[in-house]
Amino acid sequence: MNFQFSIPSLPETAQYSPNQLIQLASNLPDVTISIPSVDIVLEAIEQGKADQVSKLDWIYCIHAKAQWDQQNIDRSEKTSAAIWNVAISNLWLQYQLLWRLALYYGDRQEQMLAQSITESFDIFANSDLVIHLLPVRIIRALRSTQAGRELAKIACEKCVNRTGLLNNIRDILPAYIPLFSQFIEDITPYFTTISSPNHQQVQWLLLCFDEMLDSQQIKAVDYLLTKVSNNIATNHSLLVDWLRNNYRNGANWYKLSDPARQKLREWIGGINYSDFQNLVNLILNRLDLQDFESNRLSRRRDFWANYSNRFERLRILLPKTSQIAIGYQIQGDVDLLEDDGSDPTEVCIFDFGEWFVVEFFRGRGSETRLFPKNSRNEQILFGESTLSVKRIRCLGGDKHDHEFLWQVFSRVWLANNRILPNLDTQRSRNPTVDQLQQRENRLERWKREIERLEREAKVYCNKICFLID
Repeated sequence: MNFQFSIPSLPETAQYSPNQLIQLASNLPDVTISIPSVDIVLEAIEQGKADQVSKLDWIYCIHAKAQWDQQNIDRSEKTSAAIWNVAISNLWLQYQLLWRLALYYGDRQEQMLAQSITESFDIFANSDLVIHLLPVRIIRALRSTQAGRELAKIACEKCVNRTGLLNNIRDILPAYIPLFSQFIEDITPYFTTISSPNHQQVQWLLLCFDEMLDSQQIKAVDYLLTKVSNNIATNHSLLVDWLRNNYRNGANWYKLSDPARQKLREWIGGINYSDFQNLVNLILNRLDLQDFESNRLSRRRDFWANYSNRFERLRILLPKTSQIAIGYQIQGDVDLLEDDGSDPTEVCIFDFGEWFVVEFFRGRGSETRLFPKNSRNEQILFGESTLSVKRIRCLGGDKHDHEFLWQVFSRVWLANNRILPNLDTQRSRNPTVDQLQQRENRLERWKREIERLEREAKVYCNKICFLID
């Protein structure tokens, strides 16, 4: 079978002569195509026409400046300085340069900018118009030999943690620069360089602590405890309270080094002793005491100073008269002491870890009582809002006098219960035979007085229990 295919017909091609094409081209509008170049931008700057340079030309200039510098070594620095001078008043150009410069220093992306531009940064940064700007300060920090500490300093001045700092530069500089994460490790080392930190700086430190990962925080806290003097803790109970709440008990306590744990004990004790010391001083200054009462209180204050590093907690109980005279000048855990007919006295309850020590300041008896630290005693001594002298005496406990030479024997008494003085405390002199005899005579009278007071306390407590039932 034979097949025949027909060839389809095609439209005729229009015929145009060269003359017609030339005429058609002559009727098109004139179009000037500008090819970006570094020279065009630099020439515009020299002529004072930088404001006429297009964004495309600026982008090309920044990108190609490194290659241009290789061919124009003698002009590289001068022209880069001219570019920075324009950036002082050109916010868009400023943004382009600073963004790339942050990557250059913060992420070591050295291909981002020509070396001549990076080296001319101070021409821009030292201008009064921009020297205070946050991105300028951050770039100065990034290019320093201690970038982390410089960033920490900036964050401290603005009282922001890492997240807060990044929020401040979100639309100004790249936030994914590694140093912005690494500077967390330099927060505590920077803080320790501040000789007398103020309240805001302490708040900033705690704000940063709260943001850290557990491993970062433990390392930072350990560094803080071993590097900062006790004076910092004495002046900033907020810092000590945070450390006590987060590190004195639980797993974190055992993650600290031995020197850090010892320092934390000292800090907590120092704050609590300071409250005790202030209370005694206020009583001496505000209350009309007899000389023997004033001397007794002064000796109590000086004795417990030897145990200042051991105070875990402190609770202060004041009679109504003392509360009125002292007012609200005492810091810490302060409550009103219930009136049960006992002689007026202030009471301090010390937590020494394994023991609670109750100190009666004045009145007949005026003893120190020692209670084992258990849930019952803790609930009563630190948990109940209404306590009285008789209720405390009803608890019993071991007791010690404040008669002649009491300091010598109190130290032994406390040591026998593993309550030891500060390491730098000097030993007491041994008393003479005559002194011991004089003490024994006074001690007998005190024992009889304490027995009488304890009987009164039991009668009172039994009566209260009967009324409640």
